[in-house]
Amino acid sequence: MKQTVTMKFVAPLALIAATASSFTFPTSTRTTSALKASKQNDETSIDRRDFFISSAAKAVSISALVATNIDVANAAAPSAQYSKLYQPDPHSMDGKIVVLTGGNAGLGLESTKRLAKAGATVVFTSRDQVRGNKALDEVNEYLKEGNTDESFVGKAIVVTLDLCDLDNVKSFKNRLEAAIGKDSKIDVLMNNAGVMAIPDKRITKDNYEQTFQTNHLGHFALTSSLLPMLSSDARVINVSSEGYQFAAKGLDLDNLNGEKEYGPWSSYGASKLENIYFTSELQRRASESDAYKNLKAFTLHPGAVQTDLARYLIGEEKFAAMKEKGFTSLKDKILFETLAKFVKTVQEGASTQVYLAAADISQLDKDAGKFFTDGKVEKLQAFALDSEKANKLWSMSEEMANVKFEL
Repeated sequence: MKQTVTMKFVAPLALIAATASSFTFPTSTRTTSALKASKQNDETSIDRRDFFISSAAKAVSISALVATNIDVANAAAPSAQYSKLYQPDPHSMDGKIVVLTGGNAGLGLESTKRLAKAGATVVFTSRDQVRGNKALDEVNEYLKEGNTDESFVGKAIVVTLDLCDLDNVKSFKNRLEAAIGKDSKIDVLMNNAGVMAIPDKRITKDNYEQTFQTNHLGHFALTSSLLPMLSSDARVINVSSEGYQFAAKGLDLDNLNGEKEYGPWSSYGASKLENIYFTSELQRRASESDAYKNLKAFTLHPGAVQTDLARYLIGEEKFAAMKEKGFTSLKDKILFETLAKFVKTVQEGASTQVYLAAADISQLDKDAGKFFTDGKVEKLQAFALDSEKANKLWSMSEEMANVKFEL
């Protein structure tokens, strides 16, 4: 059976790299060397621009290896043609409590704004209190702007969380209860925070590879610890990515921590596949339980978003300077304009996760446990539907994080 790899995630990297460095798509004779060149060992540290270009080369190389048919129809379309902005109706989330990780920037910050505008109390997390407070000020300004509704109740609260420290993750529940009250119930848990394609292998204080712990294990432990606070019909939303296809051979359970080898994109792809497995297994277990049979889990691809690509591949400060102060070279100008054309704005990128958090459950009930793109269910590759591997990952994650889901 031939495998098809969608290029919504991969193509923007390749197209931008071609612009930035006169990069040409690798032929079959270049594939092996491109893959070897893109691997990083533990000691390697390289310039972000060089990494950006080599990462795009790897993206194309991987697609050449695992794809026989490549769907590029959506990849080359301007973002406005495949994105719709979703804003919940005013007061539609009054009284709802949303907990959202990674809310001080990007998709998380945008989601916080729009959910709070609909009336929710949004508790967003930030590793750093100062950055969190700065984001909170921005949210408050957004909520005040043009608002004359005296019955408006939406608000945001920031609470610190470090997903790379499991002790900190497990103590988050106490900090959350201090912020919203011990008897409060969470209506939506949005596991949004994440890292992308870290050039070097980095180890957390818990002795786990950083991408694995940030994108999967930390959120797995957080969800477990917050389970008693979830309402009976809560939604758990795990932000994944079509980048899961970088793990096209399937999840290697013997290399979760990069024990055998580490590659920036293969590690990222594996973590996004883990998000998908976690979602499907959580939904299966919840539906079979008495206490959480009405819980709904969803996962999604937000799209290739400007801010995320800029942060991890170009450098956030350089990208901001390019936007605000002009361009130091024609190459930078072309690079920025190409990036803006072929990827989503953060407003567009946040729409699917906001939709999953706020839409009437009657629109979503039958699709619990599934993978969404642009507000609709997308069919996953066969290797992402491996229920046996999802179950094994769950058991291994409980052991590694030293937690137990009481479903």
